[in-house]
Amino acid sequence: MSPAKPRLFLFLFLVFGLALCTTRAATLDQVAGLLRAGHLAQADHAIAQVLAVQPDSAQAHYLDARLLAAEGKWPLAEDELERARRLDPTLGFAPGPQVQALANEVLQHRWKSPAGLAGYGQAGLAALFVLVSGYLIFSVLRGRRPPPKV
Repeated sequence: MSPAKPRLFLFLFLVFGLALCTTRAATLDQVAGLLRAGHLAQADHAIAQVLAVQPDSAQAHYLDARLLAAEGKWPLAEDELERARRLDPTLGFAPGPQVQALANEVLQHRWKSPAGLAGYGQAGLAALFVLVSGYLIFSVLRGRRPPPKV
C-alpha cells in the first residue's frame, strides 16, 4: 500500500465526519424556517441544539422567545426575550416591527397567565394570614380578661 492511500482514507474519513456533523447540527436559519412553517416540535428540538452550541447568541435566544410565544409559554418567552436583549440590546438582526410585536404580545399575556399573577396571589394569601392571625390573637387576649365586677 502506498503512503498516499492512508492519507486519502484519512482525508475522506475526516470529510465524511465533518459532513455528518454539519448535517446533524441545526442552524439559526433552519430554526427560523421551521418556526415560519409552524413545525414547533422540530423547531424546539433544533433551537435546543443551537443553544447548546451557542449559549451566548442573542439571535438564538430571540428565536427561542418567538418559539415559546408560539407555544403559549409566555413567562418563558419573556425570559428569553429579556436574555436576548441583555446580549444584544439593539436586536439588530431582527426586523424592528417584529421585535416590537413580540414584546407587545409578551407583555399583553403577562397579566393573563397565572405566573404573571403569582405575586398578587402570594401577597393576598399573606394578607389573609395576617388578618386571621390578628383575629385569633385578639380573641385569645379578649378571653383572658377578668370578667367585669358588678
